[in-house]
Amino acid sequence: MEISYTGLVVVCAILAVLVYLVVKRLQSGSKYSPKHYQTIPLLTEHEQDLFWRLKEAAGRDLIVAPQVVFGAFLKVKTMALVDKTKARHQVAHNRGDFIVCNKEFRVVAVIELDDATHDKSAQKALDRRRDQLLKTVGVKAIRYRKMPEVAKIRADLGL
Repeated sequence: MEISYTGLVVVCAILAVLVYLVVKRLQSGSKYSPKHYQTIPLLTEHEQDLFWRLKEAAGRDLIVAPQVVFGAFLKVKTMALVDKTKARHQVAHNRGDFIVCNKEFRVVAVIELDDATHDKSAQKALDRRRDQLLKTVGVKAIRYRKMPEVAKIRADLGL
């Protein structure tokens, strides 16, 4: 049985086209539409409990905002030899569980409610890096492992 070179090229071309069409078909099904989304609560029940304690602790002195990305309150200083875009992307998408601001909307603290995912060494390193960044820009980083009492929150915020 002899296969011609031309026949082999035609079969390979047909297979390539079929593979291309199958891949395109699969990719077209993965496009997102509004039906792929649903709303969820902004905070978990545990985070909601802390939010209300933070509000009580802050009283009228401070403003508490949940789930704020760092890019909303941090910017990269203009400095020579710094890729501002890269530097911004390093932190812009980090999110604080709770941001505490003074009445001028200056961030004074970022409060995190840590769970078991923060026990992993890689996460601990990321947490240390974030905490150091916040300290450097003059923002207090407060981490709670257990649900704090209102008095503890007030003390940690210096109220």
